Amino acid sequence: MGCAIDPYRPQHNETDILQSLFINALELNTLIDSTQHLVGRWVIILQNARGTYLFTDPCGFRQVFYCSDDKQIWCASQPELIKVSKQLRLNRNNELMHFLLHPVHIQEESGWVGPATLYENCFHLLPNHYLDTERVEQNRFYPREPIFYKKVAEIVESACTILQGTMTALTARYNVALALTAGWDSRVLLAASKHVSESIQYFVYSGIIRGSNSIATGNHPDIWVPESIAKKLGIRFVVKRPADQLPGWFVSMLSNNVTCARILPKTHIIYNELVEGKNRININGNGSEICRNGFDEYCNLDAGSLSAEDLAALMFFKGGDMPLFAIKEIDNWRYGFDTRVVKSFNILDLLYWEQRMGHWGAQYPAEQDIAVEEISPFNCRLLIETLLASPRHFRKAPDFVLYQEIIRNMWDESLAFPINPQPKRIVLKQKLRSCIPSSIVSLLKGLSKPKKLESC
Repeated sequence: MGCAIDPYRPQHNETDILQSLFINALELNTLIDSTQHLVGRWVIILQNARGTYLFTDPCGFRQVFYCSDDKQIWCASQPELIKVSKQLRLNRNNELMHFLLHPVHIQEESGWVGPATLYENCFHLLPNHYLDTERVEQNRFYPREPIFYKKVAEIVESACTILQGTMTALTARYNVALALTAGWDSRVLLAASKHVSESIQYFVYSGIIRGSNSIATGNHPDIWVPESIAKKLGIRFVVKRPADQLPGWFVSMLSNNVTCARILPKTHIIYNELVEGKNRININGNGSEICRNGFDEYCNLDAGSLSAEDLAALMFFKGGDMPLFAIKEIDNWRYGFDTRVVKSFNILDLLYWEQRMGHWGAQYPAEQDIAVEEISPFNCRLLIETLLASPRHFRKAPDFVLYQEIIRNMWDESLAFPINPQPKRIVLKQKLRSCIPSSIVSLLKGLSKPKKLESC
C-alpha cells in the first residue's frame, strides 16, 4: 500500500513491482530483502502459513500504528483512524506527560521517541522492524549483517545509479515538483534530475526557513540561491507564498486525521497545496541526514561512550532537566541490538534513522496526506546502506566530500553555486568589514557604545 519505485527498472509500475515481490514472498526475511532497492513510501503486508506480518519503507514515512485486545488487532496509519473502530484511552503515564509538556519538546516540533503513543495499548511500528500480528509484537529485522567500507568511487557510482533511476521513474509516472533550496540534499536531487529536468517543476516556499520558524525573504539563501541556479541552468523554478491564515475547518480536518497534528509555519504549505488541488508528487531530500551524520555533523563525538541520557540530549534537550521517558525509551531501544552486528554501524546514524526520521521525519508527510503525496529518493535501504559504507569523515560537515563527488558525477555545473551560504546582508557585512582597517573598526565600536552616567 502506497507508492514504490524500482530505480533499476524505472518503467515498472506498482503492479509490476508487486508481481516481482511475489517470487520472494514465501519467507518474510526473503521478502524484506527483496525490497532493499525500492524507493518510496509504502507498507507491505505478508500473510502466509506462519502468520500475518507488516513492515514499512526504510524510514517508516508510511507509518503503521497498532492496537489489540484478546480477540482482534487494529492497524492504521494513525491512532486517530483506529479510534473510529476501537475506543482508545489517553495514556496517563506521568513520565510521558512530563515529556510531552516539556517546552523544549514543543520547540523541537514535538518529535517523539520509542513505540509508545498518546494512547494506552496503542503502539508505533518503528523503522527496521516488522509487526507480528499474532503475537502483537514488533521485531527488529535490520541490521542483520555488518556493514563494510567500500571505495568512494564505487559508492558514488552506485548512489548515482539509484538516484537517477528514481528520477526517471518518478517523472515517467507522475506530475512531479521538486523542492529546491540552498541545501545539500536538494542539490543532490537537482543533480540527479538533470536528464529529466524539463519534466520537473522546481519550487521553494518563501516564508519558511529550513529548521526555523522564521520568515524567509529574498535575501535568504533558500530564495536567491535556487533563483540563481534556475537562471543559469535553465530550469523551471517558482517561489511560492503560503497562505497567511488557516481556516478552522482545515485545522479540524488535520487534527481528525493525524494524532498530535502540529500547527507550524510549514502547516500553511499543506493548506496551500490542498486548495491548489494539483495532482502531483512532491520530491524532497528527507532521510539524507542519516548519511550526513545528522547528530554529529563534524564527527567530534565518541559514539561508543554516549549514555542514553547523552543520546536523548542530542535528540531533544540541549540543557535543563531531562525527561525520564526519553531516557528510558532510548535505553530500551539501544539494548535491542545485536551488538556483534551493530558495532559496524554508528549508533548515531541508527538513532537518526529510526528515532528521528521514524517519528519527527514521518510526522510531516502524514500531515501532508490530506493535500499532497511526498516522496524522498533517499528513503531507500540500499542507498542508505551504500552511503553509510563510506568512512564518516567523507560525510562530515562542512564540506561533505562524498556528496560533492555525487553531485559532480551527475551535474557538475550545479556545484558552481554556493551551498548553505549566509544571508546576503551578512555576506555583504563581512565583505565591508574586510575592507575597513581594524583601527577604524575599533574606533567605530567605541563610538557606538553607550556612555556611562556619571555618579552623583
